[in-house]
Amino acid sequence: MLYRERLLPGLTMILLGIGLFLMVGVAYSAAFGTVAGIALGIMVSAIYLLVAIASAPYIGVERRESGYFLLAGRAAIDVSLIGNVHELSDLEREQLERGTRSDTAFRISKGQLPVIELAIIDPSDPHGTWCLSSRKPHELMQAISKAQGPD
Repeated sequence: MLYRERLLPGLTMILLGIGLFLMVGVAYSAAFGTVAGIALGIMVSAIYLLVAIASAPYIGVERRESGYFLLAGRAAIDVSLIGNVHELSDLEREQLERGTRSDTAFRISKGQLPVIELAIIDPSDPHGTWCLSSRKPHELMQAISKAQGPD
C-alpha cells in the first residue's frame, strides 16, 4: 500500500448526529421518561455516527497481482491508465461543485478538502476524469507518480 486515506465525515455530520440525539432524547423523554429518552437518543446517534463512519470512502494506491491500482470508494483503476494529475484551484473546485466543469467526471468530493483531478486515458472508461478529495493531495499525487514508475 503506497497510500491510504479514509474520508471521514466532517464537523457538519457530527453536529447532525448531536442534533439527532437532542431531538430523539427530548421526544422520547416526554413519552417514556428522562432516562429512556436519553438512552434512546444516545443509541440513535451512535448508530447514525457508526453508519456515517463505516460508509466513508477510502482513497488509496495499492499493489495487486497485475500492477498498481488507484482505489476510490468501490472504484479501482490501473495507474497506467492515469494521465495528467493536478490539484484543482479554488475556481476550478467551485466549477466542479456547481457542475459546470465536467458533468461526466467520477467524483468523490468532501466539503472543503482539496481536490485533485486525474485525466483517464482509457478510451473505454465512461469517465474522462476523476476528481477526488484528499486531506493530503500532494502525498496522493506522489503515490500515483511512484506507482506509475519512472517516466
